[in-house]
Amino acid sequence: AQTYAVDSSGGSETVIINWILGNKAHLTITGTANTVNFTNPSGPCNVVLKVIQGDGSDTISGWDGDVKWPNGTAPTLSTGNGDIDIISFYFDGTNYFGAIAKDFA
Repeated sequence: AQTYAVDSSGGSETVIINWILGNKAHLTITGTANTVNFTNPSGPCNVVLKVIQGDGSDTISGWDGDVKWPNGTAPTLSTGNGDIDIISFYFDGTNYFGAIAKDFA
């Protein structure tokens, strides 16, 4: 499985995770209005996104419209400077079903 880095966000921007490049990605975020969109992989699979807090209290305010979360609510990310959250998605060919493991500090 290939791992790749997405350019760090500059805050208040849209970042595109291209799952065709690999099924594991990492993203360092800054700012409080980041949006994350996906380029779909070629078929059903599991993908993993490592989100790193760039300077603390950074947020992702919007997710790709194909992402589904437990109870319909996107998770709140860890807030400490340098904290790491791992977000796993199952892609069924149409939608992403996400779950989070938080605060790897």
